[in-house]
Amino acid sequence: MKSTTGRHLPALTNLVALETTARLGSVTGASEELCLTQGAVSKQITELEDFLGVRLLNRRKGAMAATPIGEEYLKTVRKALAMLEEATREVQSGWAAGGRLNLSVPVSLGNIWLLPRLLRFAKEQPQIQLNVTTKVGPIDLENAQQDAAIMYCSDPPPQHYSMKVMPLELFPVCAPELLPAGATLATATKKRLPLLHQMAALEAWPSYLKQQGIRQPARDGPRYGLLTMGLQAALGGMGVALLPDYVTGEDIRAGRLIRLSSTAYVSPKSYYFVCLEEKLAHPAMHTFIAWLREQRSEEMPAA
Repeated sequence: MKSTTGRHLPALTNLVALETTARLGSVTGASEELCLTQGAVSKQITELEDFLGVRLLNRRKGAMAATPIGEEYLKTVRKALAMLEEATREVQSGWAAGGRLNLSVPVSLGNIWLLPRLLRFAKEQPQIQLNVTTKVGPIDLENAQQDAAIMYCSDPPPQHYSMKVMPLELFPVCAPELLPAGATLATATKKRLPLLHQMAALEAWPSYLKQQGIRQPARDGPRYGLLTMGLQAALGGMGVALLPDYVTGEDIRAGRLIRLSSTAYVSPKSYYFVCLEEKLAHPAMHTFIAWLREQRSEEMPAA
C-alpha cells in the first residue's frame, strides 16, 4: 500500500478494519459490522501491516488478538478515529461554531451539585453542547472518549491541566427520630448509634472521631458506594452519616435530618476538574473552565 496523500499515513479504511477486528476479535465480526467480505477485511489489515512493516494482529483459530505493538498502535488509532468522528458530528450537527464537550463527573456531585447549575450554563452558552456522563472512580482521559472530568482525588494525574473545584467537607447527620433536638455527636456515640461509611472515604469516621476528641473507636458499619446512598440510609434512620452540605442541605432545612456538629471533617481528597493539556486550546473548553471557576468562587469562601 502506498500513500496517495503526500503524507506518511495509511488509508483510513485500513485503520477502521484494524480497530474493528481487534475490538470484535474476529474478521467475521468485523466484516459484518463494516458490510464487507471477510476477504476484503483481511486484505485491508494485510495492506496496513505491509505499510508499517510489523505484525499487528495474531491470527488464531476462531479469534484475532492484537500483538504488543498492535496494542500500542491501537491506542493512538482509537483516539484518532474518535477525534475524526467527533469533528464530523460537530460539522453535521451545526455545533462546530460553538463546540462540543464530553464531561465525566462523579455520580452524586453530578446529579445534586453540577446538573442544576448546568441549566444556567446552557442559557449563557447555547452554542456549546455539553454531554455529561457519570462514573464512579478515576477515569483515564488519555484513552477514554471524554474531553474532561471532575475527579475526586488527592492528586490530579500528571501532565494534565487541573483546577480544584471544591474540597469534600463532611458533617455528621442523622434522622431526628434517632436523637432529641440539640443532640451532639458525643450523644450519638454514647448511644452507640451505627456509623454509616462511604466507600470512597473509609478513613473519615476514625479520623473525625479523633479530631473531635472522642476516644470511642469507629465501629464498622454499612458501607455505601455513593453519597446519595449514604443520604438515603441516614434519612431512613439507619445511623449517623458523614455527608457534605451539598448533599444534605435541603433535607436539613426541611427538618428531615439534623446536624450533630458544626465542625467538618475535611477529606485529604478534593474534587478537581481535569483535562489533557492539549484540550485547553479548544474555545469551548476555555469557556467552560471560566464558567466553572465562577461556580467554584461561589462555593469556596475567600481566603
